[in-house]
Amino acid sequence: MALSTEQLLDLDLDFPGISFGYEWWALKSYLNVLEEQISHAQAQYRLRAEPELEKEKDKLEHHEYGARLSEIDEAADSQIPRFFRIGALVPIWGLFESFLTDFAVYIGRREKIGLAFRDVRANNFRSQIEKYFEGVLRIQLPWSPQERERLGQLQELRNFIAHRNGRLMDLPPKKEEDVKALVAKISGVEIEGSTVVVSPAYIAEAATLVFELVSRFTQQLADRYAGTVAPTGT
Repeated sequence: MALSTEQLLDLDLDFPGISFGYEWWALKSYLNVLEEQISHAQAQYRLRAEPELEKEKDKLEHHEYGARLSEIDEAADSQIPRFFRIGALVPIWGLFESFLTDFAVYIGRREKIGLAFRDVRANNFRSQIEKYFEGVLRIQLPWSPQERERLGQLQELRNFIAHRNGRLMDLPPKKEEDVKALVAKISGVEIEGSTVVVSPAYIAEAATLVFELVSRFTQQLADRYAGTVAPTGT
């Protein structure tokens, strides 16, 4: 949900939600062309790899040629789409984390809260924002328990992808079990071989979740601060 022109004019220029619509539009545009980029990358890879293989065909045994051709198919049909799609979760989560952080800083300064957001200790970002907004600022986050659970799953998945590129190889047994348990809870996410695979449907679902949660919170805070004057020096 976008803020109306009247609401935008009634907020001070430091209100973080003013720019959410623009950044959401940019993210949505990126996601809209993602599948086109995958198709382009697949075609370009085949255009390069298949002629190179043909040049070596006479030097290869029949089974060697077949194996190399299968490798090209695997890269084009599986690895390239997997790499593009898992990468999409990073900016989706980044949009959420950046705006919630900006809101925490903005409100902390406006309300002259002594405890800064960065000083709140928690096991993860979701717990940190819940502690700060609901425990310190006394502002209820307008999200259901189910939405919070899905948000936590998105964060865990994003962190694993960002640090391991979705690969389970060489993980400690306990960590591997945790990743598999996480994936089993999320529709549209699977493990193929030793790598995490994300479907286009889950990417769309994750983006929609972030949009709805940030939009709802933006509206709540806009209603709270519209027409009020921000203290000078913030």
